Amino acid sequence: MKRLTEQLSSMQFTTGILAVLMLWFACGILLAESDPFREGFRVMNSFLTPDWFSQPGRLSFLLKLWFVGLCCVMAVLGINLIFCSWTKILKLMRNRQAASRLVMLIIHIVFGLLALGHFGSFVLGYRYENVNLREGQTFALPEGYAVTVKAIHGGENPVMFQSSKEQAGRAFRSESSFCDVAVTHNGKEVAQGSVFFLRPLVYKDIQVTLKRFPPPKDAKHHNLGALNTAVRLIISRNPVKKVVFVLFPVMIAGIGMYMVMTWRPRPADKPN
Repeated sequence: MKRLTEQLSSMQFTTGILAVLMLWFACGILLAESDPFREGFRVMNSFLTPDWFSQPGRLSFLLKLWFVGLCCVMAVLGINLIFCSWTKILKLMRNRQAASRLVMLIIHIVFGLLALGHFGSFVLGYRYENVNLREGQTFALPEGYAVTVKAIHGGENPVMFQSSKEQAGRAFRSESSFCDVAVTHNGKEVAQGSVFFLRPLVYKDIQVTLKRFPPPKDAKHHNLGALNTAVRLIISRNPVKKVVFVLFPVMIAGIGMYMVMTWRPRPADKPN
């Protein structure tokens, strides 16, 4: 048992698992760049993990196999993390003065919690991508919540839809292109605000992000009054997001502290 523990907590085993993980990610990049699987990765980015498998045919068998393999590699890395942490705990019990080992143990624990948090973001909460709403329209959410678009600003410029990309870029103004939304719970308004690009509205764990202004069907006409402007939103709920955001800088600070504590300057070369 002791020998097995030493093998599972060894640096060689960790290096091997990390090499396999990098190779697995490289395979995923190649799949994502290939035409037959590009749409599948778009689905994986737009929905939570349970939705990938709930509808037959949504994902190809190869993509499901790749994801299951990724989970298996991460599970083995988690086992390695547990045994590494246990070994360091035993060493700390024998040598209470080893402050650097305590810091490294904390780093291991925080990294494990971060990995669990990232995995939780794939399966917990919800994510609705490409929600198209016009002024006054409402999108219902679980647990009695709903998002209503109260007003749309800046999306009615036909130059954005009729011209070339270069002209559309000059016509677009991010500071004047936004929408006003309200979050309700059981019919009662609990939050409201303006949603800009890269500036979402956040209420508790619910986040409303402005993705784009989809071109209206009658954008080819020059009559602004005829345009029925809409916004495309991403509405998500990630209950572990705050935990991940707090733990990540803690881990970075711990790594920096460990480097300072274990830094050994090179001895000066002796003169001949």
